[in-house]
Amino acid sequence: MKDINVEKKIAAISNENEQKVAEFLQKLGFEFVECNLKVGELDHQLLGEIDLLYKFQDYLFLVEVSKENKANEKRFAFFTKWVDKDVLEWITEKCQLRPKKIIRVYFEMNAKTPEKFFSPLLEKMTKNGKMNKVVYSDRYDIFENILQKNSQDAKYEFLKELGLAEQNSFKTALKRYLGSS
Repeated sequence: MKDINVEKKIAAISNENEQKVAEFLQKLGFEFVECNLKVGELDHQLLGEIDLLYKFQDYLFLVEVSKENKANEKRFAFFTKWVDKDVLEWITEKCQLRPKKIIRVYFEMNAKTPEKFFSPLLEKMTKNGKMNKVVYSDRYDIFENILQKNSQDAKYEFLKELGLAEQNSFKTALKRYLGSS
């Protein structure tokens, strides 16, 4: 059953890339929480805005979608701004959530995965085990292509990219694909 309010909120997103990412996460089976959430109590005291919030199992995803080329500074700002425990607590209380983990995902829709990181700091901020991830346009396109064929495989590949896929999921997917149990 589709939630009409969620569909309306996603349809009302003015930025085309944000709307694409929101629809992508919906198709993967992630639970929509909010879009364009202004963080702060009063307009003159806003800390910022989070493009998309999604839930998956015990994770809350804070999602930023690039709107321009060469958004390196914006990635740093995104990863550092949304790490403060008090701010994260404000977000989870406002949305009435109790996630076990919060992961920050930056969708870089204007750049392909670099062969080598230009910034050692960004590399450290997004290493395995960190709750900061960048999804580059070429990887996003691959997930979209997989999604057109099989949503479960796309979800697995996306979660694997984020370092969240269960190790046995590949074996399960392979067994399903081969038709054995």
